[in-house]
Amino acid sequence: MERRNRDGPEGKRGPDLKRLARQLRDMESIRNRYFPVWQEIAKYIVPGRGVFTKDEPNQGERKDRALLDPTPLQAMHVLSAGLQGGLTSPSRPWFRLGVADGDLADFYPVRLWLDEVERRIFHVLSQSNVYNALHTLYQEVSAFGVGAMLVEEDMENVVRAHTFTAGEFCLSYGLDGLPNRFGREFWMSAQQMEEEFGEEALSDAARAALKSGRLDQWFRVCQMIYPDEEAREVEFPVLSVYWEEGKTDSREHGPLAVRRYASMPVLAPRWEVVGGDYYGRGPGWDALGESKMLQELRADAMDARKYLIKPPVVAPNRIHEARPDLRPGGVTLVDDIANPNQYFRPIFQVKPDEQGQIVAMQDSREIIKTTFFVDLFLAILRNPNKNMTATQVNAIQNEQMTMIGPVYERLDHELLDPFVGRVFGIMDRFGLIPEPPEELAGQELKIDYISMLAQAQQMVGLSGIDRLTEYIGAVAQFQPEALDVFDTDSTIDEYARMLGTPAAIIRSDEAIAAIRQQRAEQQAQAQQMEAAQQMAGAANAGAGALRQAGDAAANGGVDALAGVLGLTPEEGMA
Repeated sequence: MERRNRDGPEGKRGPDLKRLARQLRDMESIRNRYFPVWQEIAKYIVPGRGVFTKDEPNQGERKDRALLDPTPLQAMHVLSAGLQGGLTSPSRPWFRLGVADGDLADFYPVRLWLDEVERRIFHVLSQSNVYNALHTLYQEVSAFGVGAMLVEEDMENVVRAHTFTAGEFCLSYGLDGLPNRFGREFWMSAQQMEEEFGEEALSDAARAALKSGRLDQWFRVCQMIYPDEEAREVEFPVLSVYWEEGKTDSREHGPLAVRRYASMPVLAPRWEVVGGDYYGRGPGWDALGESKMLQELRADAMDARKYLIKPPVVAPNRIHEARPDLRPGGVTLVDDIANPNQYFRPIFQVKPDEQGQIVAMQDSREIIKTTFFVDLFLAILRNPNKNMTATQVNAIQNEQMTMIGPVYERLDHELLDPFVGRVFGIMDRFGLIPEPPEELAGQELKIDYISMLAQAQQMVGLSGIDRLTEYIGAVAQFQPEALDVFDTDSTIDEYARMLGTPAAIIRSDEAIAAIRQQRAEQQAQAQQMEAAQQMAGAANAGAGALRQAGDAAANGGVDALAGVLGLTPEEGMA
């Protein structure tokens, strides 16, 4: 099956490559100011990440030599895994679709359609590489403070994502806080270029490499994604242009490809932003100083142990003739001298404060873990009380949201909203979104997040409802009229919405009304039957009394009749 990785038609000519190359250089000059910090973060926290040179790929060199203590790297992994599980867990729903109109949102056909769309979106995401790409994106944001992910169409899996590392891309942002331009320079082999762009679009050098069988020869490729200023009203207003580096003369070279997107395909979330900066700052920035300190402490501790094991020594000049044996238990034969203590005498005595070094390193580790929110994400696992109540768990989750709430709000705006909208649009163009009910015509969909972190944020509202319900129940025990102010139906609907429960488990207003009407009719019918039974009983009792009175009058006269009626003989005579 042919793979499509663009939203709209593809062209070959048109963009001014020289102008795009100048814009790319300007964007790179801003980005390169962050290189000194990013390089240190990559060296002391996340070795292997970041691209800061134009070296060809597959160099194979080690990049973790400065990371003697892996605590910073492990802390980053905990934070990124916590964000993955807390925001976009692959194992449970993490968003709900809705509409702004509350009455329309409660309309049963609309609720069922929204549930079906959610189910289809989650199925598409589970079949793609999106969750792996999101996890990598969280690692980039945690370490460098910014990340970028490209979400494209794919004929096999509907959507396909690719996450970039720091130094590999450059960005500019609009007033809405979302990226409006994205550029990058990267390496592609001749074979990759042929698969992606076709042989006809390649330069003479790339085609020559293909013909000579040098399929793995590397070429530098540039890409710029930006809004088409001259075609804002078209269906696909975002352009993506590829060209070979240095091949910008339109008389000799054209772009490798020109593609169009229906929306900005690049998601570029940031941890936090200072002023008008394009690139964010994250826990990696805050933990950098302590991470460097930890590595120095670790190096000092290792040197101290080496000094204890193999101290530098003083020896006579002629000792080299004896070929000293420095192995444990080794024997070195030398000529007799007056003072044998001169042989292999330590230059100085090493007495390191090992306990002090251990305490200092542990302090650094704890600071790094706190900076990466490890103590918050592992609060439940570390808690010695393994039988915590739901209230205690909710309290810990509320603590998490207090610390990481502002970051969650930014990721909501810069990542989750555009991501869900992008996936929905791609699926709609593929015909995978069912026809909506007529009532949704002209309505804008909204997204409610029900992930673990989102629900933790909602716990404040749920706790308020719980406390109100308990209070009204207590008051109603001695003042039943208190229940008159409590709208049970609205409370249940709001509680279900805040919990993110599926709409299908809550009955529609029409179904609820029918059930209640049937119950009222059954109750009225039961009351009528009970009244009829009471009337029949009273009639039977009256008839029995009359028969007994008649018998008494016939057999015993007035005195017997008075006794049946509960009267004295004198009252009977009267």
